[in-house]
Amino acid sequence: MTKFILLGLVIWLAIYVLKRVVNQSNSQPSNTPAPSDTGAENPETENPETENMVQCATCKVHLPRSEAFLVNSNFYCSKAHIPNS
Repeated sequence: MTKFILLGLVIWLAIYVLKRVVNQSNSQPSNTPAPSDTGAENPETENPETENMVQCATCKVHLPRSEAFLVNSNFYCSKAHIPNS
């Protein structure tokens, strides 16, 4: 019985070590520089595909800024939500 327990522990340890090695190699490729620890990174420069979200002044729905209508410094999700004034 102790042989099975010892064998199970050895197999578990081998799997644990292999997972750690694989995770470390996948987490940071060797050809990319390490991220700086300054904490003052600009989110727009980290991922150029991201975009600021804005909230519709009428229905409070959040949408990408490029899809919103800007009227009198307020954002709207559609032309139907823009007040007539």
